Amino acid sequence: MTVTSQVKPEDEMLNWGRLILDGVSYSDMVGARDRPKEITWFDYWMNLANEYEQDAERKVALGHDLSAGELLMSAALCAQYAQFLWFDERRQKGQARKVELYQKAAPLLSPPAERHDLVVDGIPMPVYVRIPEGPGPHPAVIMLGGLESTKEESFQMENLVLDRGMATATFDGPGQGEMFEHKRLAGDYEKYTSAVVDLLTGLETIRNDAIAVLGRSLGGNYALKSAACEPRLAACISWGGFSDLDYWDLETPLTKESWRYVSKVGTLEEARQHVHAALETRDVLPQITCPTYILHGVHDEVPLSFVDTVLDLVPKQHLHLVVEKDGDHCCHNLGIRPRLEMADWLYDVLVAGKTLTPTMKGWPING
Repeated sequence: MTVTSQVKPEDEMLNWGRLILDGVSYSDMVGARDRPKEITWFDYWMNLANEYEQDAERKVALGHDLSAGELLMSAALCAQYAQFLWFDERRQKGQARKVELYQKAAPLLSPPAERHDLVVDGIPMPVYVRIPEGPGPHPAVIMLGGLESTKEESFQMENLVLDRGMATATFDGPGQGEMFEHKRLAGDYEKYTSAVVDLLTGLETIRNDAIAVLGRSLGGNYALKSAACEPRLAACISWGGFSDLDYWDLETPLTKESWRYVSKVGTLEEARQHVHAALETRDVLPQITCPTYILHGVHDEVPLSFVDTVLDLVPKQHLHLVVEKDGDHCCHNLGIRPRLEMADWLYDVLVAGKTLTPTMKGWPING
């Protein structure tokens, strides 16, 4: 597949803040940047995944399972970021390796990640649930991935939520990770979110009245639609999300190729038409009835008109809007602070049961 951009994929799409906050070490990032010319981006990260796996095996042999789990999680992240820029056999190879490494890591994590194998409309859909320590039942947060992110990528955000007494659930929906083989990006993601709600409400360790959804980037779009269509959700966070794809022309060449890939179509025009229809939420946003947190960066490629749409359509009594004047896409460039604020907001709503006053932070923009 030929990409029209003349910029190397890692230069066009790489966001250091995202990778580091997701758990990739600074030293590994520097190693990727300064790697020998004969070593490709993909091979660098896949080789590093192998090294972390070998280190984990040594830790298991010594009885240090917790360290082994952390090392295997690092290995899975290496495989994630090896493949996320590509649209050929490297994508499938990296995805398969990531799944394998995360499956090894899952029982060794603290708390462990338990795999539940759901089937939705005949399609297998694995879900990983992590339960915090302490007596339950616990509130829970369903985490939704983005355009090229999957269930294995949310580990660090999961930990922030778990530390605050909330369980987490992660899965791949249409066009993502393990489901990509079976179904392309589609306009019914909320169906799969609801299947996870069904799972969680059947667990004695989960509070049925305190289940939230948190989606990042494209997952933020899915979170909004899920909140509008699934009345059992008690809170929603759209983290760097969007309401529609009217801004297609502002997307980078590589992002457009990503849309084409997950849509399983032959041309960019077909991709534009498909995602424009599939990702439209403006018709359902007025149906949101739960507290809803919107995080948006002024320097995001998603235009500020999204904020206007939110203010026009999301019922204001449910809205907590945060606009970061220096923020990039998902505000990854601002460090951990925005993630902590989202985790604390979830704690206030789901654990503490606070009735929050609707707020608008950073909006309107002054200066």
